[in-house]
Amino acid sequence: MAACVSRSAVASCSRVAHLSSRRITKQVSALGGVRAARGGARGRATGGVVVVASVVTILHEGKSYEVEVDGHESILEAAIDAGIENLSYDCKMGVCMTCPSRVKAGKVDQSGAMLSEDVEEKGYALLCCAVPVGEGVIIETVTEDELLEEQLCA
Repeated sequence: MAACVSRSAVASCSRVAHLSSRRITKQVSALGGVRAARGGARGRATGGVVVVASVVTILHEGKSYEVEVDGHESILEAAIDAGIENLSYDCKMGVCMTCPSRVKAGKVDQSGAMLSEDVEEKGYALLCCAVPVGEGVIIETVTEDELLEEQLCA
């Protein structure tokens, strides 16, 4: 059974400015996309767990971006750090559903997202909660209306 979330229930969500001190290097690819990479190692130990970075392809507004996502951050955080403009988001907690996307390839973990299981099985994800599981993730932004129609009418 699909969970219902009203617009008024998420009205208190506020857009949070994301500040980052990480160095981002952009490099325009031959296909017109952007490759963003951070300085530092591709993996590091954190509390006995190795956090590995993955390269994720984000399809947004007709462009393709390759963004390196550290194992401890969401795809949304990495996309904002990389300078991808016009991304829709609000609460950054998986509740307001304003950062919808569809996984085209690969797998993401989005255990914090408030999406119904059947909607997740159709490939929908919330960028603010989505963390890549391995390499080869391709994710496309979709409209909020598309996701809400699936979530509320499924």
